[in-house]
Amino acid sequence: MRTTRRHRIALLATSVLALGLTACAQSGSADSTASATATSSEATETESAAADAEPLIIGTSGTYNPITFSDGGTLTGYDIEWGEAIGEELGRPVEFVEGQLAGLLTGLQSGQYDLVMSALTITPERQEAIDFSDPYLADGVVAVVVEGSDVVPDISDLTGVKVGVIGGSGYHKAVEAIGGYTELVEYPDAPRGFADLKNGRIDDYAAGKIPATTFVTNDSPGGSPLEIAGEPLELLPAAVGVAKGNEELQTQVSEAIAAIRADGRGDALATSWFGFTIPGFTD
Repeated sequence: MRTTRRHRIALLATSVLALGLTACAQSGSADSTASATATSSEATETESAAADAEPLIIGTSGTYNPITFSDGGTLTGYDIEWGEAIGEELGRPVEFVEGQLAGLLTGLQSGQYDLVMSALTITPERQEAIDFSDPYLADGVVAVVVEGSDVVPDISDLTGVKVGVIGGSGYHKAVEAIGGYTELVEYPDAPRGFADLKNGRIDDYAAGKIPATTFVTNDSPGGSPLEIAGEPLELLPAAVGVAKGNEELQTQVSEAIAAIRADGRGDALATSWFGFTIPGFTD
């Protein structure tokens, strides 16, 4: 069959149109692939940046349930989750290092830690040595006694009793200000103080209401059962400890705390660990 000139022109036009459609399809596919690759690349870069960021080293006692403690060998608690949230806000991975409270503050001053988080109450003495972020926690000191005991009506009256407290803590200063006791025994951590109280070595153990309630509620058999006598004396704000003069990190942590509180994560953490929100910390 002969191919006419008109027929040849029609065939050519059809071929050109087909090539154009194929090119468009390939271009669209390439654009889609490029977009997906760019998105994937951005996510990878973000993850890589977080992974490559300098770790935030946080000192903590690990012996103050439910604030900071070990559960089956895993460090956990209110302060631990707050520290992780702060790290996320700053885009830095977090590493916790355990130690006794007095040593933690020394380590912070020497640069061993970037931050200290261990229900660290703000006191004038500490403010002379370290800086603090804005508060993220508040608790009041209470008297913990043997169940049924009437030696201590509440923390405000320690007349004639032998009192235990964590040495160097904010509650230590509160007890000293109350006075009236016959002897003040300093402990490196809460478990040893509670143990001595259960075994009759002290008359009263002064602690924050939050950890005291947790201990009394979950007390294991052995020794005398315990109870809280009276109400807290006053609420003491606690904040993140920062090395003196590190204003940049101090500001960053305070801004992170504000963000965590603003979006409800702070209240959620308090409710999860304590069963209530922190008085005065609900916006």
